[in-house]
Amino acid sequence: MHELIGRLEVTDDAAADALRVIDHFDGLTEERASVAAVVRATAALAGCPAGLHDAGRGITRRYDSRGHSLPEAESRSWARAAVPGSPGSWVWLERTGEARPLDALILERSARAVRTLTGDFAHHNTAAAVRIACDPDVSDADRLDALGVLRLTGPVTVVVTTFPDPAGPRATRIGAHAVALVPGAPDLHQDLRAGTAVAQVPAHLPAALERARVALRLTDRVDGPGRSLVAYDDLGALAVLAERITPQEAAATDDVHGLDKVLLTRPWVIDTLQAVLDQASLRQAATGLHIHHSTLQERLSWLSSQLGYAVTKPGGRQRATVAVLLWRIAHSEDERGGDG
Repeated sequence: MHELIGRLEVTDDAAADALRVIDHFDGLTEERASVAAVVRATAALAGCPAGLHDAGRGITRRYDSRGHSLPEAESRSWARAAVPGSPGSWVWLERTGEARPLDALILERSARAVRTLTGDFAHHNTAAAVRIACDPDVSDADRLDALGVLRLTGPVTVVVTTFPDPAGPRATRIGAHAVALVPGAPDLHQDLRAGTAVAQVPAHLPAALERARVALRLTDRVDGPGRSLVAYDDLGALAVLAERITPQEAAATDDVHGLDKVLLTRPWVIDTLQAVLDQASLRQAATGLHIHHSTLQERLSWLSSQLGYAVTKPGGRQRATVAVLLWRIAHSEDERGGDG
C-alpha cells in the first residue's frame, strides 16, 4: 500500500490521498485500536470536528481535529454515515461550508472501522482488550467490555516492563513498554524488572498504567543492589519527584552530571551508592557488593573527593539519595530497548 501511494503521488495526488485514508483506517483496525482513536483519526484526516453516536452502548463521542475531546452533542444536520450492522449508530463530520472531496470516503472508512472494532470486538483479542482497558479516552462501556474479554473483575495490578515481547495471558505493548494486567495484588517474582500499580476499579486503569510507568523509572536491573520490582504505592513522597521531573530535567542537574562524569571511569559508582544507601551498615553494603570492607572505604573516600560531599555524613547521605533517584529518572529512557 505504501509503495502504491508513493507511485500515485507522482501521477495522481487525489488517488494517493484516498489511499492514505484507506490505509490509515485499515491500520487502526489491524491494531485493534479503541473506538475513540478512530473518531480522533476521523477528525484529524478531515480537518474538522468529528463524532460518533453508538446506539448500542448509548454513548456519543466528539473530538476536534487536534484530538481534543468535545462535549457530547449530536445534530442531524451534519454529513454522516451509518455504522453497518448497528441501527441508530452514526459517525459524522462537523464541517462548516462545502464538503471536501474526501469527506465521503473518510466517513465510510470510519464507519467500517467502528463496526469492526465494536461488532467483532477483536475476536476476543486479549492484546486489544488490554490496550482498550488502559485507554483514558474510551467509554466506560468499552472498558467494561474489554475487561469482560480479559475475564477480569475486582482490583487489577498493572505491570509495566521493558521487555521487547510482552509475556502473560493478558499482555501487550503500549507505547515503549510491555504492559500486563494481573488480577488482584499478586506477589510477583523478584527476578523481574518492572513497575506496578493497582487499579481498584476499572476507571482507574489508565491512571494505574501511568503510575506503573513512574515506578518503572526508579527500578534497578535484576542483578543490581537496588529494587528491580517497584510498586507505585510503596514510593510515597518519592513518587512526586518521579512524576513531576522529566528525564531531561533530571539529566540537567549538577549532581546527575557529577555521577555521569565519574561513571565514565568507575562503572561501580551507582551500585556502590545504592548499596550504601540501602544497607544499615557499611559492612553489610560491602557484603552485598561482594567486596572487602576496606575496598568499600576506598571507594567512598574517592567518591567524596570527586562529588564534593561525603556519602556517609547525614547531609551527604540525603544528597546522594536524591542524586541517585534523579540519575535513575534521567536514564529511564535509555532502558526502553529492554533488558531483564
